[in-house]
Amino acid sequence: MVHIATGSEFVLIACVFKVAKPYTDVCVFNGRLIAVDSTGRTVAVGPDLSLDLVAEAVFGGDTKTLVESDGELLLVDKYLKPCMNGTVSFEGQGVYEVRMIESAARLIVFRLDEKEKKWVELTNLGDRVLFLGEECAFSLSASDLGMENGNCVIFIDHVHHIYRSTELGISVFCLDKCQISPLSDFPCCSKLFWPPPQWVGLC
Repeated sequence: MVHIATGSEFVLIACVFKVAKPYTDVCVFNGRLIAVDSTGRTVAVGPDLSLDLVAEAVFGGDTKTLVESDGELLLVDKYLKPCMNGTVSFEGQGVYEVRMIESAARLIVFRLDEKEKKWVELTNLGDRVLFLGEECAFSLSASDLGMENGNCVIFIDHVHHIYRSTELGISVFCLDKCQISPLSDFPCCSKLFWPPPQWVGLC
């Protein structure tokens, strides 16, 4: 659910407008508050709580995140898959304990076409690196970070930390390979995360 401030009060915009799908992420883009729902339908919220359509829905993924990148508005659509983490205890009843978590299966990145009011799939981010953290998302230049290449999304993905305790629970999605790998596979990136920055949520 998303709340916005109106004077001294916060209003739940999903309830005020009785929308079918709740808004799952917000950001400020070109001075406007932008909200996206679980289908990818995106709106701009006015000072009077009016809603203007920014982009039609893009169905498919499970979670959608807005990111401003080098003057453009991007949408990261994350597809999730269930993963099982289980341990067997041979003491007492010998109970098999299972914990289910969701892990990223793939990501699709879209760019907003403001004129056509639609999301257009991107296959190359150029020098940009997208970061999806706990309750935040932003973009930086790979060259400014001292990285050899950009064109990737670095995001929280706890599945690697569960299977390997030495992992920080961060994954890297490379758009050119359409592949998700643990952060430890990218030594040039790993140094950015030790000690863990606050946005990662591990501090």
